[in-house]
Amino acid sequence: MSSPDECTAAQPHRDPTEWGRLVESLDIASIFVVIGSWLGQKVRGEVAVEDIWQETLWCSWRDREQHDWRNLSAWRTWLLSIAKNRVRDAGRSAGRTKRGGDHSIAPFSTLAERESVSAMLPPGSTTPSRVAGFRERARAMEIALESLDPELRTVVHLRLFEEVPMRTVAEQLGLPLSTAKERLLRGVTRYRFRLRQLLGSDDERESSP
Repeated sequence: MSSPDECTAAQPHRDPTEWGRLVESLDIASIFVVIGSWLGQKVRGEVAVEDIWQETLWCSWRDREQHDWRNLSAWRTWLLSIAKNRVRDAGRSAGRTKRGGDHSIAPFSTLAERESVSAMLPPGSTTPSRVAGFRERARAMEIALESLDPELRTVVHLRLFEEVPMRTVAEQLGLPLSTAKERLLRGVTRYRFRLRQLLGSDDERESSP
């Protein structure tokens, strides 16, 4: 029978000493881009992308027993599924008059106080300076994406940002797999070139995803 420590090691997202490191391993700016695309311009005027993300983190810790660890990519996909639900709720609430502080997207500080989750967040990841950095990088990514032709932009967004499997991307767009792959190659090349220009760096690591 496995010991509690062994079980925790096999499920690092349930370990408060590992959870912060896992969050830091994610490219949070790319997640901001995905969340922003789901929110749309209208809802983004009422709900900040970073608020959706912070509540996603809180929900992921609260519901950590619902996810069985496979790898970082699968955990990122699970986080995005949580974020999509929060975006859906934000869209339903957009423009409605709230009574008595009844907000679908509550301030993260309020959520953290409920279960003291703030102490488990990765050090510095929610400070204004860190969030501003993620937001700035996400904006550069959005501009680089917008510079692509629509047929390339969609493939790059689905595969590079949402990490949709290539075969699924092709099926969603009604394309032969070979065509989808060719568009991805062209799109990623142009996207990364433009992003390097925006970031003022020739380092490939600066232009991921």
